Amino acid sequence: MRCQRCVSLELRKFSAEINIHFPGYEGLAKPTVWVFPQVLVCLDCGFAQFSISQSELQRLAADDADLVRPQAA
Repeated sequence: MRCQRCVSLELRKFSAEINIHFPGYEGLAKPTVWVFPQVLVCLDCGFAQFSISQSELQRLAADDADLVRPQAA
């Protein structure tokens, strides 16, 4: 497997904990969502990627449903 940004082979998996905050002033009133993914990191350029589990995605979608989104240009 190669890095998507620099095509390096120097990729490593790390355990992580990420605290996701909802955007904007309205998001301050919402609880954050903790996720615990495996993060794939390129040791040459720093590009990182991870996936969020289905249950964590559902929590993000449910808590985000009533936030006001900016209009597309």
